[in-house]
Amino acid sequence: MDKEFQQKLAKILQKNDWHLGIGDVENATGVSQTKLRYWERKGYITSDQGKGQNRKFKYSTLMKVYQMKMLLDQGYTLAVAAQKAKEKDKIAHLVQQFIFDRFEGVETIDGYPAINLGYFDDQNDQILYAVVKDKKTDFKLVAAGNPNNQEG
Repeated sequence: MDKEFQQKLAKILQKNDWHLGIGDVENATGVSQTKLRYWERKGYITSDQGKGQNRKFKYSTLMKVYQMKMLLDQGYTLAVAAQKAKEKDKIAHLVQQFIFDRFEGVETIDGYPAINLGYFDDQNDQILYAVVKDKKTDFKLVAAGNPNNQEG
C-alpha cells in the first residue's frame, strides 16, 4: 500500500467524523430512541448535540450500542454491558492502530494470500507475513528482496 495513502486513510479513520442521527442508530441496532437517550443520560454513550440540534452519534458509538445490545441480550446488566463494550472498543482501536502501522500490502506466498506486515528485524533482512490458508492464519518470515517470497 502506498505510504502516503495509508497515512491519509489512517487520519480519516482516526478523526471518525461520520455521524448518524438517533433514528439511524435505532434502525441499525434495534435499540429504541428512548433507551439511547437513557444510556446517554447515564453516561454509557455520548453524542454531539449543538444548541437546538438533534443528537448526532459517531460510528464508534453505533458499534458500542450494538455491542451493548448483544451483551444485554446475553443477560448482562446495563452497567456490565457498557463496561464490556468499552473494553472491546479499546481492543478495536488497538487492532486498527496495528493494521495502519504494519500493513504493507497483500502478496502471494505458496499460492496463498499473505499480508505483508513489514520488516521483522532492525536490519531489514526479514519480512513478516500473515499467510491466510483456508480458515487459519500462519506467520512466515521471508528474506527481504526474495522475489519468489520463499524462505531464504
